[in-house]
Amino acid sequence: YVRHVDNPTGDGRCVTCIYYLNKNWDAKVDGGILRIAPEGKSYVVDVEPIFDRLLLFWSDRRNPHEVQPTYSVRYAITVWYFDAEERAEARTRYRNRAASEQATTFSS
Repeated sequence: YVRHVDNPTGDGRCVTCIYYLNKNWDAKVDGGILRIAPEGKSYVVDVEPIFDRLLLFWSDRRNPHEVQPTYSVRYAITVWYFDAEERAEARTRYRNRAASEQATTFSS
């Protein structure tokens, strides 16, 4: 994955949780390191996707991240913790935008 943030638009995601399932993983051979570049910092954090590792980080602009090239099948479960209020606002924005686009389509 190229460098990105999980919640660039205020969609409600607050915390990214990644659980790695890769037994006998050797990052030097298999690659697949998650690189986090904390906002405003001059360093990066490299996280190897080893078995039974649980990683949590803020989903917004504070933690841009990317997955380095992977040379083996890499397994992970990703779950996001949502802020209910921000998620409701995002859903309202989406519905309003969809309704506006539909109205524009019908009036054309």
